[in-house]
Amino acid sequence: MARERSRLSSFRRRVTRSDAFVGFVSSVSSLLIRAYARTLRIERDVHAETAALDPAKVLYAFWHGRQFLLVPSFRHQGVAVMTDLSWAGRVQAGIMTRLGYPVIRGSSRRRPVRALAEMKRTLESGCSAAFAVDGPSGPMYRSKPGILYLAQKLGYPIVPVATTARPSWRIGSTWCLYMMPAPFSRCLIAMGKPLASAADGGLELEELDSALMELTEAADEKVGLACQTRS
Repeated sequence: MARERSRLSSFRRRVTRSDAFVGFVSSVSSLLIRAYARTLRIERDVHAETAALDPAKVLYAFWHGRQFLLVPSFRHQGVAVMTDLSWAGRVQAGIMTRLGYPVIRGSSRRRPVRALAEMKRTLESGCSAAFAVDGPSGPMYRSKPGILYLAQKLGYPIVPVATTARPSWRIGSTWCLYMMPAPFSRCLIAMGKPLASAADGGLELEELDSALMELTEAADEKVGLACQTRS
């Protein structure tokens, strides 16, 4: 019996990790995301200084748990993203590629130096980039330094981005309390005032966290959502 269970487990791993299975899951998921997004009433609030920036020379910062609205909203706009090297990251990379995002594999935990170097090359080719700054595994609302490294090397400004939705669900089983907008909900994507690049003003992670938290709380208030960042 134990041998049979082992064989079944091995077979299941081979199937779920195969290119065909990952491709199937990625394709279906990308279609579902696009379809789901059509049910949402998405508004944008863009700071005037952000609207005036060269969109190919910007680093966008957002919280990991608030990323759902961004995925369908910035398709095919030359915004590079980074995904983890795990199996879930592989599926995510497939989804994001199908939605028109340049994808770099790596994270703050695995291959960080190589991933940042590859991201730098991608940015220099004419892309902007977006980072879930507290990902891939937290702690929640605490940025990692990779985005500051790239800002310093490239001289690009960092734009804080917050999303919110009412009504919405927070998935308690996730470390980031992932926010999922309810169908037909009022949604908001807020793009705040650009922060000076690390090269220009010695930007610290605490300043980025503070700006991003303030923007997120203001967005929640604007749609009439009770404070979600202190839970």
